[in-house]
Amino acid sequence: MIVYLIVTGLALLLASQVRRRAPLEYAAPASRCGLRLRGGISRQDALSRLCLALLFSVLVIPEALRVNTGNDYAKYVDFFHNIDSGAYDYVATEFGFNAVVRAIYSLSGFENYLLVFAVFAALTAGFFLLAMREQAENFPLTFFLFMMFGYYFQSYNTVRYYFVLAVVLWALRFLLDGRIAYFVLVVLAAASFHKSVLIVLVLYPLALLPWRTWMLWALALLGGAVYATKGFWLAVAVKLYPSYAGTEFLASGGISWSNVVRCAAVIGFAWLLRGRENAPAVFSAALRFRRNRFYYYCEIEALFLYVFASFIPFISRIGYYLTITQIFFLPELLCSMPEGTAAERRRKKAAAALVVAAALLYFVMLLRKMPDETIKLLPYKSFLFHEMPAIWSDVNR
Repeated sequence: MIVYLIVTGLALLLASQVRRRAPLEYAAPASRCGLRLRGGISRQDALSRLCLALLFSVLVIPEALRVNTGNDYAKYVDFFHNIDSGAYDYVATEFGFNAVVRAIYSLSGFENYLLVFAVFAALTAGFFLLAMREQAENFPLTFFLFMMFGYYFQSYNTVRYYFVLAVVLWALRFLLDGRIAYFVLVVLAAASFHKSVLIVLVLYPLALLPWRTWMLWALALLGGAVYATKGFWLAVAVKLYPSYAGTEFLASGGISWSNVVRCAAVIGFAWLLRGRENAPAVFSAALRFRRNRFYYYCEIEALFLYVFASFIPFISRIGYYLTITQIFFLPELLCSMPEGTAAERRRKKAAAALVVAAALLYFVMLLRKMPDETIKLLPYKSFLFHEMPAIWSDVNR
């Protein structure tokens, strides 16, 4: 655990020196989308770039050095072997991922699974950092939430999925900027690594709709209908993911209370702003940009999925495409709070302290679960000091 705490501390220290690159007026003309200095870059921008480079290294190095750390590490090594052998009947990975694995193995001249994990660690961290750098209103707070909510450490598992999640988070700027074709192309390319990403082509446009109260009630009724016919939807899930057929995963569904509480808390915080005396102005400020309304309705959709579709074993993967926006939305909500008077400043500080405390509590809960078989991030092992145990393909050759 000490490795993870050191990584977290160093990463947060470096992130505290990073500032956003440009104003976030996605609807502004191209000439206004960015701060360009003719004579070069400012000292702050230079410091931000240096800290980002160091931050990238801090995130990538421990993930690249790990061996047999993560609940599916050995399974992925077995996948790599079967992909390189052309035994695609034994793998459930997509063609883009397979092509990258075969290319790395071919260039290496041997089954260099360590390099595959290192490449995806670098790509995942790079896309996450790029997304936060370009889109975060408050980079230090956004990165803090990113770490506390476990997105970095969970990327040690299901490397395909978290790579695709990072790509989609980066591509959000195209969707919110109205460049729909670019966004769709990125999503289709990402689907060649993990097909679950295709769901965002439905969920994200829904979050951009001008929602009304009756639509929310209709959504609740739809949720009840989905839950009442869960047998049908489980059959659909098995069709989409045949590898789940006949496994314990189909019986592992259940409400994830931590995700439900997190979504409800974010939605409640937004409505708390609306409930104050000056609330209409504050809430309008919080949702002053198209992206913030999008984040808000992503939380509504995620809550719907976690409550009414909890019986689907991989629903958390779908939900993360929606809840990842919390790292942008919460700082936006805090920034929208007025601070003209001493009382308003006290309220803003109290709200920020509450968000930080809740995130820290969530992180502590994650650390406690890291040794579990379903996560298996503890103990941390590195190939510098540990050997990779024999995988299924080695034993059955």
